[in-house]
Amino acid sequence: MKSLADSSVTITAAAERLIAAWTALTRRCNPLVLIIAAWGVLALPLVFFRGFNSDDGVALTLAQTALTDGQWLTPHMFNLRFAERPVLLSWVIAAISLPFGGVNEFTARLPIILSLLGGCLLVFALLRRVASAPAALFGVALFLACPLVLRAYVAPTADLPLAVLLFLAFYVWWTGHAAARLTAVRWIAIGGILALAALLKGPQPVAYFFLGVGAYVVVRGCWTQLPGLILAGVVAAVPLAAWYAYVYTPGDGMLWAMFMRMDKTRIAASPHPLRAAANIFAEALPASLFAAAYLLTGGWRGGRQGLPDFVLALACYAFVCSAVLLFWPGGDAARYFFPMVLPVCVLGGLAFDRFSARRQLFAGSVLLATLGILAYAAIYAVIASPLLPTQFRSAKIDAARIMERVRAAPAPIYRAGPAALNEFSYLPVRVVTADMPTLERLHGPAWIVAETPAAEELLASRKGALHLVLAFGRPQQLRLLRLDE
Repeated sequence: MKSLADSSVTITAAAERLIAAWTALTRRCNPLVLIIAAWGVLALPLVFFRGFNSDDGVALTLAQTALTDGQWLTPHMFNLRFAERPVLLSWVIAAISLPFGGVNEFTARLPIILSLLGGCLLVFALLRRVASAPAALFGVALFLACPLVLRAYVAPTADLPLAVLLFLAFYVWWTGHAAARLTAVRWIAIGGILALAALLKGPQPVAYFFLGVGAYVVVRGCWTQLPGLILAGVVAAVPLAAWYAYVYTPGDGMLWAMFMRMDKTRIAASPHPLRAAANIFAEALPASLFAAAYLLTGGWRGGRQGLPDFVLALACYAFVCSAVLLFWPGGDAARYFFPMVLPVCVLGGLAFDRFSARRQLFAGSVLLATLGILAYAAIYAVIASPLLPTQFRSAKIDAARIMERVRAAPAPIYRAGPAALNEFSYLPVRVVTADMPTLERLHGPAWIVAETPAAEELLASRKGALHLVLAFGRPQQLRLLRLDE
């Protein structure tokens, strides 16, 4: 028993020393320098050493097609119309890439890494209003360590910029509310920010702001804010409605309903809400654990003046829309909950001030876990990504292998189905998407890229004229074929 007690004392003392070291570091160094340094170490190497992967190719292909074919307002993916939603991220990438003649890794990822830095600064700025500098910086550390964010450091998808823009709208609203300065100009500014968010991925994610702030308004009885909310909604809706009206063609209504999860006959049912909630909790660790402990133990009581209102506003923004998504058909994907991450990290920062003084072992354990995840992310970015090209740049390597063969025997490139978006993002040539009947009638010379089943079907139907040149992709699921007929 004495040995066990001694071990407990030793562990607690170690936790206290870790907290003291963190506090000393964050108070001794300029917080902006620490944030920018952490952002630079964790994200910048990946800009150049991490190849395109997963869903990256969608935004990049839309951007490249805008540059090569002039298809801007009506997005196209190669020669196919892509009008399921507005694609502001692709438009921004295309605009940045315009002086360079095409999309590259830096221009594709610049909006993302700036969004990552913006999210860090927003978490810090909001926390610094009500918490200590160590707590504010710990909130930033939680944000950078969140698994959802880790996977999005340099991923050219809309999820991270969307979450940051929505939280910026919340920040502008809360600072105005706290100072009793919610003027018409501020509401218009909020509406403009929300318009940008809606143009990233459609109207539904904006519900994070309106449901969250609306719930706070109802709970607190701030009825004078309702006209401002309506004004912000109108401002946000105008450019979005204009885009939908501009691109509309008959049949788009069904496409939009399916994308917005309004057509229940065309989407899969959600898993059990409790299972989905557990998955989201895990995706937001360790911030979700710290924030949950803070809320469940009433950590906001007895704090600074105005803190309970702030915590209520954060909780409404983070959890009201999230609760709806748990039951929305097909709404269980972790990325749909991305806007919840930033307010949860702010709550985690508030928890640091409370638990580092009263529950040092708990606080020290969460701090250690957070720093451990960040150390892993730093090794991943600085060491693994440059030194392991096959694992980290396979799409770029495959694209070079394809171009080597295409340059040796020039011919048009055709793509069957959804194949090779990430590889094609590196190709400085035009690619045409064709269906299987078209490819079966196609006259050569031509190059065809297809997934293995489609490639085998084509090889069987066009024996002699078509042959396999290259297997690529991970795990070798794509085929480059040559048609000489």
